[in-house]
Amino acid sequence: MNEAFYSSIFGELTKEVQIRIDVASELRKRLFDQNVYERFLEWDTPTVGLNFEEIVGAYNLSVAAATLDSKGKEPIMGTEGLATVAQKVLTHQMSYSMPIEDYRKVLQILDSRMLSDRAKTQQLVNLMWNNVTKVVNSVQSKLDIIFLGALSNKGVFTFTKENNPEGGVRGNIDYNMPPENIASASLDWSDANKDSVDPFEDIQEVVNAAQDKVTFDRILLDQKRLYYLLRSRKMKQVIFGSDKSGSPLLLAGLNEFMRANDLPVFEVVRRITRIQDNGKISEYKPWNDKNLVFVPAGRLGVIKNAYADNELRQEPGVTYSNYGRIRISQWGKGETDNSNGVEFTKAQSLSLPVITEINGIYSLTVES
Repeated sequence: MNEAFYSSIFGELTKEVQIRIDVASELRKRLFDQNVYERFLEWDTPTVGLNFEEIVGAYNLSVAAATLDSKGKEPIMGTEGLATVAQKVLTHQMSYSMPIEDYRKVLQILDSRMLSDRAKTQQLVNLMWNNVTKVVNSVQSKLDIIFLGALSNKGVFTFTKENNPEGGVRGNIDYNMPPENIASASLDWSDANKDSVDPFEDIQEVVNAAQDKVTFDRILLDQKRLYYLLRSRKMKQVIFGSDKSGSPLLLAGLNEFMRANDLPVFEVVRRITRIQDNGKISEYKPWNDKNLVFVPAGRLGVIKNAYADNELRQEPGVTYSNYGRIRISQWGKGETDNSNGVEFTKAQSLSLPVITEINGIYSLTVES
């Protein structure tokens, strides 16, 4: 079997990855997971080097030195799901190895006499694209985990065994939300206090505290907290009046009231990622549902990033493509490489979300 076949079982079809990405971008179609960070952050211009200490100094961040770990190797994603891992704080990457069973399916497709050449090509492209989707989604998940984790935790993101079990990175990144931007509800928004809590007053106090500093565009919150608001008797009294406080309240009506009174509208954050720990998959919600987050309009920050190593020096036998600043690599291995995995797909991003507008973001804790 020749060397070209080993470089990738998909051969020239690997070039279809960049073509599909480019076409989707032109049509503004979404190819991957419904990530949140792309709505609020924009990619900064890539640099050749990305020094974490310089970013910390330039953007007034705080970080525990123990979080830096540059010697790790990205794990191989299990065949059952999605996971994200930071090799160090700035490097997020994941590789997926196509198991031998899928490799046999490829050979069966190529050998089939029942399929036309066009049908064979389409099936191969779909199989290959599935591998690409897995690894790109894993990197996107990590960026959401960091961004949403910091945004919903008063400007602090913590690397833990729960959200980064295989990455070897532990500690905090503190985006330094000003203390005066952090508030707490007068009473916990709990079922026990449902008749006493005045959610509108809690929200109005945050808006009033910030009025000379920033104008909020929206309030980000978990579905659980929105449901509490919509059931709140005192919230209904503010909107409908005491005599109609039993009327049903929906999100559309709530936001109509907020707009009419020059107040920020509510937006639910729905993001669930899947974390892999030694082959075991678990769901992880990066958003802290105990906090409501008040944000201004527009972008909230940038994603500092650097060129991946293989953008500076490409290797023979590997096909490369880019989704934004996420670098995708595809290559094959055989027995001569002492590998059972015959097809590998990797996504990598050297990056760090930086919330530059942290001074204009406020947090309201509604449950202690």
